[in-house]
Order: sequence, then C-alpha cells, then structure tokens
Amino acid sequence: MQQSLFGSFAAADTATLENAPQALGSVLLEDAVFAVLDLETTGLSAKKCGITEVTAIQYRNGEQVGIYSTLVKPTESIPEEVELLTGITNEMVRNSPAIVMVLSELSAFLGEAPIIVGHNVSFDMGFLREKISHNGLGAFLPRYELSRAFCTKVLAQKALPSLPSYEGVVVATAIGYHNPNPHRAEADVRMSAGILFELIKKLKAENPHIKTVQDLLNYQGVLNER
Repeated sequence: MQQSLFGSFAAADTATLENAPQALGSVLLEDAVFAVLDLETTGLSAKKCGITEVTAIQYRNGEQVGIYSTLVKPTESIPEEVELLTGITNEMVRNSPAIVMVLSELSAFLGEAPIIVGHNVSFDMGFLREKISHNGLGAFLPRYELSRAFCTKVLAQKALPSLPSYEGVVVATAIGYHNPNPHRAEADVRMSAGILFELIKKLKAENPHIKTVQDLLNYQGVLNER
C-alpha cells in the first residue's frame, strides 16, 4: 500500500483501471472497475456543510484492487448530533487535510473516467461536485458524472421490490451482509460493494441480456440530481 500525505492510498496500475466513457457498451461487468464511494459530512446541505471523511474502493469482479481513505478537516465544527451519529469528532479531524487536497487526491485515485457507485450516490456526487466547483477544481468535474454512476439504492428498488425500506443496512441485511460500523465511510463503502455485486449476480441470472456496464446503466435508468 502506498501512503498519501494524509490518507491511505493504494491502487493498481491506473492504465488498467480506467474505463473509456464512450466504450461502456463493450465493458463486461466482470471486467469493469467500479469505484465504490462514500462520504461523511457535517450535515445535509452541500453548499453549507462540510465533508469529514472520504473513502473510495476500486473493485474488479468483486475483488478490491485499490483504496483511498482519509478524514477531512471541515471549515466548520462538526455538530454534536453528527458526532454522535458518525463517531467522528472535531478532535479527530483537527489535523486532517483540507478539502482541496482531498479532492485532488481522490480525483487522481479515481482516474479520468471512473464508474462511481454508492448507496444514494446522488447525495455524494452532489457534495463532491459542489466542493470541486467551490474550490476552483472545475477540471475534475467530468469525473463525477451521474450519467455513468450507479446507485445501489435504486438498483435494489428495482431488483428487490418487496423490501420494507431501502436504507443501506436494510438492503444489506436482505442480501446477508452485516455492516459492522454504519455511518463510517469505509464500512459503508464495503456494504455498498456487497450490495452491488450481489445484485449484479442476481440480475445476470434473471436477465441474461445484462452483460455490460451499459446494459446495467440501461436497467437502472437515469439518476436524479440531489
């Protein structure tokens, strides 16, 4: 594992991980590299609140091939109720990197054309796009396009229509995955990855025509911005 200045950062050869945006119809699901991502934040507003933790893990065919994970020093204090929810305290982030450095490192880790995945991924992508724009890093915006992202919540709503709720822990429980530490970025990423690959297995068995990344995007449909 390589170490970034603040976060853990390990990746395979980026030349082998990048997915050309125009070629998703030719990328088989078992060959694709999915970048499963999660943020912890100080609140729900991308404009008013800050990011406190970022984890992204790259997977190919269910196997981890790279990870980037770090705490982030927000520009405002973490509210007490958020500290209680996430376990991330103001003291923990006091010496963590600023958001500009984290966004630069994260974007380098993801590569130019990542296939990003998350549970309620529109929330995470909205936060990242807002912070990228606010911090003058607009050149990175094309890496965070919802048109090539997957939401495990939306996929679960379509593939598992009888669940009482589509919160991450509920979906995870339904597929037999236990999240040991909800509301921490790495644990939530691993949960989302577990959901993703279980749903892919189910969908491929039930729908033999779903073979490529584009096939799965077509099945999911257009994601709404948040």
